[in-house]
This record gives sequence, C-alpha cells and structure tokens, in this order.
Amino acid sequence: MKKIIYFLLIASFLIPHNIVFALDSAEPAICNYEYPANTKLKYDFEFLGSKKSTAFTPGEVYEVTLYIKNTGTMPMFSDDAGCRMRDITRLGSAKPGDHENPLFPILINHDTGWLSPNRIILDQQRLDPGEKGSFTFLVKAPMTTGVYREFFDVVIDGKQWISKPFVVNFDVGTFMSENRDKLQYVTTSRLITQDNLNGSKSIEVDISEQRMYLKVGDIVIRSFPVSTGKSSTPTPYGHTQILAKQEVRVGGAWPHYIMPKWLNFRRGGYGIHALPSIRYDNGYYWREALNHIGTPRSHGCIRLLPADAVFAYDFAEIGTSVWVHQ
Repeated sequence: MKKIIYFLLIASFLIPHNIVFALDSAEPAICNYEYPANTKLKYDFEFLGSKKSTAFTPGEVYEVTLYIKNTGTMPMFSDDAGCRMRDITRLGSAKPGDHENPLFPILINHDTGWLSPNRIILDQQRLDPGEKGSFTFLVKAPMTTGVYREFFDVVIDGKQWISKPFVVNFDVGTFMSENRDKLQYVTTSRLITQDNLNGSKSIEVDISEQRMYLKVGDIVIRSFPVSTGKSSTPTPYGHTQILAKQEVRVGGAWPHYIMPKWLNFRRGGYGIHALPSIRYDNGYYWREALNHIGTPRSHGCIRLLPADAVFAYDFAEIGTSVWVHQ
C-alpha cells in the first residue's frame, strides 16, 4: 500500500505545469471574444427604459426590468456566464454609490435577480457592443408610501463605474401627480413624500460657508459654491424673494459688467448671476473672477459658476424665497 501511495505522489509531480494551468483557466465558449483590429477599448451604455408597475402596493413583490444598450467597444459578461477570467458587469445603486436599495427583497428560495442589496445581475450571459440587454429583478414595496427615486449605474465590478447614472421612480401607494415636476430637481436616491412635493422652492445663501442651497421644502436638491460681497460692499442679509429674471443684465456703470442668468433678489441692484464678463473688453470672460469663487469678492451680488447659474436660473421663479445669512 505504501508503494502505491509513493508512486501516486511521484506521478503528481510529473504532470506538466502548463496542463494544470490550462485545466484551471478553462473558460466556457461564451467567454471567448475577439476584438476587432485597432479598437479603442472602453465600456459604455445607454439606458433605454423600464418595464414596471405604475404603482406599487406596500408590502407586495413585483418584477421590474430595466433595459440598456451596450454602446461601448467591449462585451459585457454577467455572473451567469461563468467567466472567471473576464470582468463582470452588474447594475449598481448610485447617488450615493453602493447605497442599500430600500426595494431590495429578502426572499427565501427565490431567484430575485439581485446579488446583494446594491448589485443586480445582467440577464444576458454576454452582451456584445451594439446589442440591447436588460436587468430583471424583484422588488418588495416598502410600507412607507411615497415616490422612491432610485438612481442606478452600470458597474464593471471591482474595476470601474461607467458614471452615467439614470433614475427610475417607484410609486408606492397612491399615485402622486400633483407638483410631480419638482421630482426633476431631486438628484439623489431618496424617498419623496406628498409633503415633499407640496413644499415650496427656496434659495438659501450661507455667507460664512460661501455656499448656496436650492431647496424644495426641506430637501436640499443642489448646493453650489458662491462669491458674495466683499467687506466694503457686503451682500445684505435677510429674507427676500426673486423680483425679476433676465437672461443677461449689463451694468450701467463702468466697467459695465455683463451678468448672465440674472436673478434680482433685492432692490438696489442686488442679483444672483453667473461670473461676469466686461463690456469694454468685448465681453471676454472675466477669468479673474473664477479664482474668487468660494471667497467674498463681489460688489454685493452673489456670483455662481456658469453651469451652476444655469441650473439656479431655471430652478428659480418670480416669488421664490431667498434667505441670506451669516
């Protein structure tokens, strides 16, 4: 018996290492993919839409399907493909990234489509560039009613997020249609109740922080750095409201500042606006002002970066309340 064991041990060391490696790294045929010549490799996708119930009854379980198109140059492989040597593509909870989705179902002996409370499995074993695919999963509607606004993003797990988050609304309970347009301003995953939708828009500016907060009710939907008035020309404190809106306002006094996306919030020429340019300099962007964002440097107005000013201008309405404080 000892001779037999000894012979088997010796034989095991005689197996060529390359054969052992080939057996360990064997992949299913679906994992084989030849990239076209001169291809710049990248992952990308387009969100196409969803198939789900219009309204969800609290406590009930539903099936949801989200559709995407592979717009990159690399194939996407699912957990079900069995490809150990390939990157795996999943759908992840976004904004904030990797948060536990409140609709994740805890079900025994069910194929839910979820890998974890923040990861969903790709339906197709392999999704080639140009092909359409899907993520099908079960959700359990929470007992608290409202709109569960959930952001998702495709993630190459352990490697990269595609960073193209898209939103899907899940209406739990009575369908809420009134003031529903306010949902567009909520840019993080969260529960929105009817009270939230009924909340008024407001703008808050904290001079000590040099930040502006755009709100719907008590929800802060966006926050921007600002540049308020310097000590010799301070921005006035207090509660006011948006009195007027102008796409572009030109200052009457030299050097005739050109101020895009003007929101007049106090009499006396005080406004919220994008970084100015200077009229006598043919309207060239006043780049010095870019370095002032986050510090009090203006003549009393509240300056914003250009893209932030566009959002604030579209958000604000005549009569929107403004609160400036230290």
